[in-house]
Amino acid sequence: MSFAFLTRAFGRGGPDEETEEPVSAPARASRRDRRAGRADAVVTEALSQKVLHAFLQNRHQTLVPLTLNLRVLEPAQRDLVIQAMAAAFLAQGRRQDPAPVRDALARISAAEAERQRLDKALAAPLALGDLLDAILDADLGAYAYVASLLAVDQRRRVNQLYLAYLAERLGLAEDVVSSLHRRYRV
Repeated sequence: MSFAFLTRAFGRGGPDEETEEPVSAPARASRRDRRAGRADAVVTEALSQKVLHAFLQNRHQTLVPLTLNLRVLEPAQRDLVIQAMAAAFLAQGRRQDPAPVRDALARISAAEAERQRLDKALAAPLALGDLLDAILDADLGAYAYVASLLAVDQRRRVNQLYLAYLAERLGLAEDVVSSLHRRYRV
């Protein structure tokens, strides 16, 4: 049925009004054009799947910092990361030589000022709850975890428990934590 017939049948169009010409259906595309369009859609879908798969395989490498470099952080952020290192070192319970922590600090591009901050943090550490709240507010959870990971002997049970507590308190996902352990294995 045409549009003109329907308008006359339901009284919207009268005999005095001009009727519109019926709109013709668009011409069908040739088989070759339809096949080409289908092939483009298949290629686009396959590429999309490959990109999504690659992203999902490497999402933790792209979403979590690959390296901890203190030079790219603001001074206040550097101080929080160094405080996290000091807290992790002091959480071991027994007094040790802080030389390994200083070496770890050198691995993450610390300058002399950061080494002095570490000495001050070891002498007068912040309360752990306040430190972790400040780290969360600054959105430095992964950085603080990596710094703590570098500051302790990862083989000791007490340090493993501290790192587990830290990861839980900072809200780091298990996948992120295992990725950080793989990258910063000492």
